Amino acid sequence: MQRARAFNSKEIMQITRRHFTIGTAVSVIAPAWAQTYPSKPINIVVGFAAGGGIDVVMRNLAPGLSQRLGQPVVIENRPGAGGMIAASQVAKAPPDGHTLFPGDAATLALNGALFSKLPYDPAADFAPISMVIRAPILIVAHSQAPFSDLRGLVEYAKRQPGGVSYASPGNGTMHQLAMELFRRRAGFSATPIQYKGAGAAIQDILSGQVPIGPIDTIVALSHVHAGKLKALAVLAPNRIAQLPGVPSAQELGVEGAVAYPWIGLSAPRGTPANVIARLNADVRAVLTSPEISKKFTDLGMEPMPTTPEEFGTFMKQEIARWHPLIKELNIRLD
Repeated sequence: MQRARAFNSKEIMQITRRHFTIGTAVSVIAPAWAQTYPSKPINIVVGFAAGGGIDVVMRNLAPGLSQRLGQPVVIENRPGAGGMIAASQVAKAPPDGHTLFPGDAATLALNGALFSKLPYDPAADFAPISMVIRAPILIVAHSQAPFSDLRGLVEYAKRQPGGVSYASPGNGTMHQLAMELFRRRAGFSATPIQYKGAGAAIQDILSGQVPIGPIDTIVALSHVHAGKLKALAVLAPNRIAQLPGVPSAQELGVEGAVAYPWIGLSAPRGTPANVIARLNADVRAVLTSPEISKKFTDLGMEPMPTTPEEFGTFMKQEIARWHPLIKELNIRLD
């Protein structure tokens, strides 16, 4: 075996000098690069059609973000495959901060258990920027349902053969998973009737075709305020400001039944840390502005600005929390 050659002192000095020169160049380039960002329009690729929840959130966020960044913020709708087409597109985009992905619980947490194979890796392909909003889930009932609280619902479900039916906004959605978690911990049986979205599900609750359902505040709030639906519980740690008279599941004695549909903003993995920091600061500033905060709150959402680290940790917690339940329920979407 050939012995490795020892470097003499002169060679060591040359190597050290060369490494110092390279390191100095990098340290000079990085701040200059940060000062030139952004150098062109920011493209936010939404995985659903215009008018949907994520699209509405991003179009409300975009003007303030554009003003702070000094560049147009363009919303590009790439619907299909439950948001996976858009996620795959952004995952493969140049990591320069000019292409962003607004992911939800499905695309960034649940899909890994719902599909045998994804065209992207939720954990490895994205750099978290910040959470944007979350929307509490309400357990709602038809206004003429023969119960008005959780105790009445449980007693009613126990009298029905096979339990009570509920309107699910879709198989494997956060809404269905939330209901399954809630009804198990509350101690009653329930069978899902699947719909294509919360809008379709709530129509059959409003008409009395289905007695109850897990519907987020974005869709349900106006109907509850109008007296067309009864809100039995909110699946949040505490009562929410929009419905101060509705108890949380926790105060009703149902521990751990907390669930939110949520939206967060990410960039392709490898996006420089200084660009992520700039985007995070601007997203948080827009979300905490009185105008946007009120607009989202009025729509039934909670603005949720976080650090990139907090958002990354949250996604990992969501994966660890919901994947076992998905497997237990044997839900597969492919």
